[in-house]
Order: sequence, then C-alpha cells, then structure tokens
Amino acid sequence: MPDRGLRTIEGLAPEGFDAGPLVIEGRWLQLTFEVDRDAALRWMPVDVTRPIPCYGRLLVVLGEGERGRLEFAVLSVGGRFRMIPRNVLVEAVSVGSARLPALWGPLRSGEVDVGRVGEDFAVQISREGKLLVEASFPRPYAIDPAMLRWDGWVVYASEGGRDVLAEAPVEVGATAAWLSKGAAMTPARGLDRADPWYQLRTLLPISACMAEGRLAIGPAKVPAPMVLS
Repeated sequence: MPDRGLRTIEGLAPEGFDAGPLVIEGRWLQLTFEVDRDAALRWMPVDVTRPIPCYGRLLVVLGEGERGRLEFAVLSVGGRFRMIPRNVLVEAVSVGSARLPALWGPLRSGEVDVGRVGEDFAVQISREGKLLVEASFPRPYAIDPAMLRWDGWVVYASEGGRDVLAEAPVEVGATAAWLSKGAAMTPARGLDRADPWYQLRTLLPISACMAEGRLAIGPAKVPAPMVLS
C-alpha cells in the first residue's frame, strides 16, 4: 500500500506568496481525529508520508491580528515532511475573505461561528453561504498550557514558476488552556462526498483542546533540498 500522498500541488499556491508571520491574540480550538487512510493520501502531497494512524486536524482561530479582526478555520491532514510531523494544509475558510499570511494555500470565503451549548463549545463552519461542518467540544476542563503540543505547517508557495511546499513553524504563548474529551467534526447533511470536509471527517476522536493567548504561525519558508551523503 502507498505510504506517500497522491495530491498534485500545481495550482494550490495563490499568487503573491505572503510568508507571514501570522500573529493572533485571541482564542483557538484544535481537534485531532482519525480519518480514512485513502482520504488522507488523496489530500496529502506526494512529498509527504502518512502517519499511523492517519489523522486530520481542524484549527479554529478567533482573535486580533496585525491588520484587524481574524476569524478562520483550517482543515489539515497529518503527515511527515522531511521526517517531521506536520499539519498539511488542505483548505482554509476565512471570514470576509481575509488572506492568511503563512497559511498559504487553498482559501475560501465563509463564516466561522463558535458558541456555548450548556457546558459544551459548538463550532459551525460555512463556506460561501452553505454549512460545511459542525464540531463539538464537550465540557472542556482547564489544564496547564505546557501540556499541549503544536505542530508546524506544510503550506504552498510559488518558486521559479512552479508550486512547491513550504514550512511554517508555530510559536505559542498560551495564558490558558483546556482539554475536551469526545470531540468530533461532522459534515453537514448533503455535503458533496467529494469535498475534503466530507472525506476527512472524524472516524475516531484523538484529542481536542482550546487555548487563549498569542498564536504565531510562520514565517513560511521553502526548505533547501536535503542532501543524502
């Protein structure tokens, strides 16, 4: 069975590559979950290898950036790039079509709503007026922010007239953090089965957390070729 991704990256890098960094003061939620192996490989670039088990991640961010208010959600698939665990960007949804420095890749306009339902947090993500997914974070409880790990990102850049992979590191200064057990992301009823938000749906939850403070992603950089001696 193939261990490498199958996605061709040509055309995934928007024009005018903005390496960032993307710096936000606010709150963010991250959900990690097992996904179907074939779906993970379908949305993973050929230069990325799959982990075991295959997993997806949803990152939802609400806060203040250097250019004003930012609210966005990013769907990623877990992979290893240059032997390091990375979040591989699949698609981002940004309120008001705000561009996301460092998180450079497929970007759509939409809405990101985070609210409380009793003791739970509920997330709804819409793309161009249509509901994509809902996610639930049941009964979050406080933890030490140092307990959480934040992987860097694989994004897309243009170099020499072609699209290439770039890496964006993550730096977190969290002042508070929470864990949630049993969190899940569920596609909206009627969502196209070919859509990545459907194909990379939750099969089994792995972990879910929330944090407040400072989140910095990037600057993104195209890595130098690896030389094998």
